[in-house]
Amino acid sequence: MIELLRINFKDFLLLTLILIFAYHLRFYGLDWDSGRHMHPDERMLIMVTATIQFPNNLNPDFFNYGSFPIYTLAGTAQFLDYFFNTSLDNYDGLLYVGRFISLFIDLLILLLIFKVTEILFKNKMTSFLASIFYALTFFPIQNSHFFIVDNFLSLFVLLQVYVILLLFKNNLNHLIVALFSGTISAAIITTKVTGVLFLPLTFLFIIVSYVIKNTSFLSWKNLFKNKLKIIIKSTLVLFVYASSLLAFSFLFMPYAFLNSEKFINEITLQLKMNSNPYVFPYTLQYVGTIPYWYYIKNIFLWGAGPILSSLFLIGLTYNFKQILKFIKEKQFRKISLSVIFITFYLLYFLVIGRSSVKFMRYMLLLYPVFAIYGASAGMMLFVFLKDKFTKSKNVFIRKIPHFYLYILIFSVFIWCLTFINIYSKENTRITATNWIFENIKTGSRIAVEHWDDRVPIIDDGRYTFQEMTLYDIPDNDTKWNILNEKIKNSDYIILASNRLYVPLMRLQECGEYGRCYPLTKKYYEDLFSGKLGFKKVAEFTSYPHLTILNKRFEIVDDSADESFTVYDHPKIMIFERLK
Repeated sequence: MIELLRINFKDFLLLTLILIFAYHLRFYGLDWDSGRHMHPDERMLIMVTATIQFPNNLNPDFFNYGSFPIYTLAGTAQFLDYFFNTSLDNYDGLLYVGRFISLFIDLLILLLIFKVTEILFKNKMTSFLASIFYALTFFPIQNSHFFIVDNFLSLFVLLQVYVILLLFKNNLNHLIVALFSGTISAAIITTKVTGVLFLPLTFLFIIVSYVIKNTSFLSWKNLFKNKLKIIIKSTLVLFVYASSLLAFSFLFMPYAFLNSEKFINEITLQLKMNSNPYVFPYTLQYVGTIPYWYYIKNIFLWGAGPILSSLFLIGLTYNFKQILKFIKEKQFRKISLSVIFITFYLLYFLVIGRSSVKFMRYMLLLYPVFAIYGASAGMMLFVFLKDKFTKSKNVFIRKIPHFYLYILIFSVFIWCLTFINIYSKENTRITATNWIFENIKTGSRIAVEHWDDRVPIIDDGRYTFQEMTLYDIPDNDTKWNILNEKIKNSDYIILASNRLYVPLMRLQECGEYGRCYPLTKKYYEDLFSGKLGFKKVAEFTSYPHLTILNKRFEIVDDSADESFTVYDHPKIMIFERLK
């Protein structure tokens, strides 16, 4: 922890400016839904948190996610209420406390990125550039606007990696590291159960570090000579790590132990979802998607953007070449830090990347890696240009490397600003609701889709709603006799997002998919073409955009992963029956 805070005053000022800038990017649009709880995972976590009361009731009775984030939110809100006489420990107050926690966590991640980059590349400029890149990466910014557990997971995994890197870099006490790492590991698995992937890796690296520092590197003679000492110390390290892990896991998530049957059942269902996209209707979007590639495509196009993603690929490729070079030259000590860093994140990507359900946020913890290797590539080109132009007699030419760096940062900033602008407009669900109240007369009958947040978002009794149960199977005449009757009795049809029509129009071949919707596909085609007897009278979007000299440039992100758009800027369409 002392190492984390060790930074000179000049670097501290610059890093503070980056943190302040990152804070403003994440604070902008934090109330994007006007407190309407439009993110379903956030909504569920807050509903669970509202039941927690320290110290009387600590049972969340909910294990889809870990209890650590829930206790953090509940404890923070109750602390503020008790000491500052606020009124935040309630359904609406917890929303804002949770989002500020997410924002603060992301700033901590940025700080850790600076320190990790410093260890890996031993270059302050690379560290600052990595911090700037992360500050400007939109997907972490977007997810700082939600209270979700993936922010916690990203922080704790990066903290664990940082501790292991420090262990290999400095002469730290392995027992203290085992104690500290066990605590971090407990925070990881009580945030999200998939964090168990990192437990054996963490312990392995602690033991490897001990073996290396107590024998001549790869000296098998010394290794066998001291094997009894190494076995005893390794066993002690394992005991400390496991004890810390178990004790803090119980502290952070006691009811996983006290109500183990429910915990196991809910975790089993979540794991089943990740191996079978047909388990829940809202995961049908992932049927037929390509493992690994689906994540890579969404990170490249939307999450990190093409510029940073391209730099990441260059930086990662160069780093792998360096590792192979050092292996060939038998300079094993030079590769240890890079290998440790890559191994943690590569393992996660290889395991989770092949899952059937591929929400973009599952890869949120990879974004620090993109920032770090993107910065290494950026600095590599900077050094190349500096070597090439520094000796020039022309002052302008000598400044080319710096101009390149400024242009690079500015390009990433422009990409970020384009996406940040989705928060410059009112949330589309709210805008659509206001339009409906102004243009659709009281008493109208509106068909809405199940498994999606309804628009209008306020039900004050002025409309009658027909629920279109489009996910139902089998997709046959019996189902559509019921739905056609609802359509017949509706004056309007509202599609509140692309959640249903995108996957259901794709799943038409019954011989190819476990669920198929040929009649539903036909319904949407007829609706969009006007053959159903309805015409589109309103459409509401908030695409990423930039206005330059009164000219608006838009990036249509309809093809992005549904979870990238459906919460804070869904596309909404309203159809009216033809007279």
